[in-house]
Amino acid sequence: MGRKAKPTPLKFCMSCGEQLERMREKDGDLESLLHFSRRKFCSRECMADGFRGRWRPVVQTHQGRYRARSIMKSDSCSDCKRQGRMDVHHINENPLDNSPQNLVVLCRSCHLKRHKQERFCNVPNCGRKHKGHGLCDMHLQRKRRGVPVS
Repeated sequence: MGRKAKPTPLKFCMSCGEQLERMREKDGDLESLLHFSRRKFCSRECMADGFRGRWRPVVQTHQGRYRARSIMKSDSCSDCKRQGRMDVHHINENPLDNSPQNLVVLCRSCHLKRHKQERFCNVPNCGRKHKGHGLCDMHLQRKRRGVPVS
């Protein structure tokens, strides 16, 4: 004795608005409810109509960086004068501001130095550079040993 088929929920095509029906597989079985629940269109033609003009974002995520690279045509770092592969650095840190006054050509090493900030230990009156978790080496070791850090 076989199972009863679950009732088909009401769904409508996103393109033409017709009610969707569960399709029959090649072996005669009904389309699974999982696949039916994911379907949004009644046919390939409706799907093509539904996708026409879609999927083109107005602003691409990395558009600023690629445009900046095409604007700057230099092959040497402005800091160390090294030649080779270069990065484009935005002086005001805004990747969408591609005005030539805001762009500087740097080698990877100089670029990382500009972005890296000096970070110090979070413990008051310590003043040492931090190693990890916002603590200097001494306070980090104390924390690992279970000694109160203050």
